[in-house]
Amino acid sequence: MIRPARPQEIALLPQIENAADARYGRVGLRCVLDMPAHGIDSFEAGRRRGMLWVATSPSNRVVGFALMALPGGTAWLEQLSVLPRWQGRGLGAALIDRAAARARQLGYDALHLSTYLRVPWNAPFYGRRGFTEMPRGAWPRAFRLQFMIENSHGHPSWRRTIMQRPITS
Repeated sequence: MIRPARPQEIALLPQIENAADARYGRVGLRCVLDMPAHGIDSFEAGRRRGMLWVATSPSNRVVGFALMALPGGTAWLEQLSVLPRWQGRGLGAALIDRAAARARQLGYDALHLSTYLRVPWNAPFYGRRGFTEMPRGAWPRAFRLQFMIENSHGHPSWRRTIMQRPITS
């Protein structure tokens, strides 16, 4: 089940993000493990703006989340994380669809994100869900700034890309 996050669930989300990120170490991206998860303030701001959703287990336990932001007048999937034992069940896809629906509701015609190339649960995963890579020369200023911020946090820029998914009504 996908639903808006509740205030009492915010504290769980950094733990879910860290648990989901653990597998990056197995593909040589230890830098991801060294990065802090999104802060409580970031999650709370997303919740208040109606841009934070959780995926829950049948017992209503939070097992994943999606956080959307609106940098530079674009709809941006800031973070998508699902606990490892719950991955592969369609929760990530459902969270993406929920974020896309909200972006459409807000008047956007595309959902964007940045991700790792050639990591199976990143660019290829998003590609199967309708995202396509944007050529670097086509990135608007907001995307270049986002990329610089991510680079300053330790993401190796040569392994990353920005993707977009058209949103249809």
